[in-house]
Amino acid sequence: MSERGMGDGVAETVVPVKDARRHDLDALRGFAMLLGIVLHAALSFMPGMPWIVQDEEPFRGVGETVSAIHGFRMPLFFLLSGFFTAMLWRRRGMWGLLKQRTLRILVPLAIGAGTLVPVMWWLVIAFGTRNPAPVEVAPETTIYSAARDDNGEAIRVLVEDGAELNTPDPQFQTTPLGWAAIGDSPEAASVLIELGADPNQTYGMGSTPSHTAMFFGHAAVAEALIDGGADLTIRDPQGSTPEATMNAPQQLTMMIAGFVQLESDWEAIAAGRDEIRAMLAARGLEGNEPPPTLREVLSSVYSGLTEIPFFHHLWFLWHLCFLVVLFALVVLVGGRLGTGWVPGVLIATPLALVWLVPLSAWTQSLMTMSPFGPDTSAGLIPMPRVLGHYAVFFLFGALVYTRPGAAERLGRGWWLMLPLAVAVLVPTLAMSEGASWTREWGLSEEMYQLVGLAGQSLFCWLMVFGLMGLFESWLSRERGWVRFLSDSSYWLYLIHLPLVIVGQWAIRDWDVPGPVKLALLLVVTMAVLLVSYRYLVRYTPIGRLLNGRRERPGRAVVKDPVVAGV
Repeated sequence: MSERGMGDGVAETVVPVKDARRHDLDALRGFAMLLGIVLHAALSFMPGMPWIVQDEEPFRGVGETVSAIHGFRMPLFFLLSGFFTAMLWRRRGMWGLLKQRTLRILVPLAIGAGTLVPVMWWLVIAFGTRNPAPVEVAPETTIYSAARDDNGEAIRVLVEDGAELNTPDPQFQTTPLGWAAIGDSPEAASVLIELGADPNQTYGMGSTPSHTAMFFGHAAVAEALIDGGADLTIRDPQGSTPEATMNAPQQLTMMIAGFVQLESDWEAIAAGRDEIRAMLAARGLEGNEPPPTLREVLSSVYSGLTEIPFFHHLWFLWHLCFLVVLFALVVLVGGRLGTGWVPGVLIATPLALVWLVPLSAWTQSLMTMSPFGPDTSAGLIPMPRVLGHYAVFFLFGALVYTRPGAAERLGRGWWLMLPLAVAVLVPTLAMSEGASWTREWGLSEEMYQLVGLAGQSLFCWLMVFGLMGLFESWLSRERGWVRFLSDSSYWLYLIHLPLVIVGQWAIRDWDVPGPVKLALLLVVTMAVLLVSYRYLVRYTPIGRLLNGRRERPGRAVVKDPVVAGV
């Protein structure tokens, strides 16, 4: 054991550790990364999903699969990242940890932000606004799909049957009037307001229907909302009034139009905005909003930095940077990652669920965008609720490393945990989607929400522990092909999304069953990505940056027991 000076009188304790490479957890980390490719490829086939490319052959069941993957994948990834971060710290010391994470995470993120992210913005604009006519929001007609389709007659029938006028839909958190504003449905907007819908009800990220209608230049809807009593002084979280949203630049406008699959073009949107401005001027409503206060300006800047998808699918690397800094602070302040005050049974056995489930259920309750699983935060400033949620898993993973054998003990009984996770998933997912049969349980609204959150949290942890046990049982020894996939997963995930989107666009009109197209998309995409890694990355400076040095076959291989990637 030795001490190295860290400046300011703080000494760093470096403990020589000879950890064997964790082939099982390394493979599991790669598995979590590769599942992201499956998830993104499947989004195109989800009915009503506001994805960049909407396939003409969506199929039921894919949405449930995507939700299930989303419910545990990134928590599992961050837990493993915490585990390997603690391993790296114990082996190389704090400065070694920070240096390695800078090279493996921050540098690739910076390169990706300057190359891959602009490509993603272009794809959103190029493909998102040229989708086929939107499919229904739900398999059956709902008040939300009727509002988007401008079906006023259906809305009247649905309201008579008990449909809620101001309740956001469980999947996209958008009110019926919000869907009317998105779909440019003036008849639906008028009928909804006539029946009692609130034109000032906020939804999603805090917009009103007037914000949405004016942003997209839907003049007839904007006029219906104003006639119905819309308040044009309400500001969204970015500090913008409905009128101010019409100043959004072309690139941002078309990017968001792509996300919600509006078949429109910039000329049509600009013309609609001009028509709205003329209407506001004729009514004496133009420029009547009060000037923003300093607090509103600061709130607007903060919201923009947190909500604009600056990093797109690379957001997790930015979160890892923050979590590594958090880990360093915990170690430096505490002197070591002490766990002596925590009973081992609460870290190293499945009894950890006793405190982990309620803790992550609480952080899950703070989410506002996703009805099942955590939100995504791709902004320049991570959303505190999202970063905090993943910090629970990251720090627990670090704690698991400090208890020898804890990872193995947590996964004991995986053969029971995984089926139990599926059993928990079915009713919990139904609750998140507002299934009518779950409302027949007689629970109060508060208890209904509490049970749903507990179910999501329990499902997540059961999947995490169960997969840890499964991979430890099956992949604890090194296998060449598994090692290759694990090494390649970082590169594959970084560059997969543009290729997936182009593939989705190429096959979206094929008269082939959706499951077949999805399988073909995945096979072709993975083949291209794996070939690119093997011949263009693995033994090149890019490969060394992402995974450390890899010797070509036939040469000596330097085995590093610490995962070199993320």
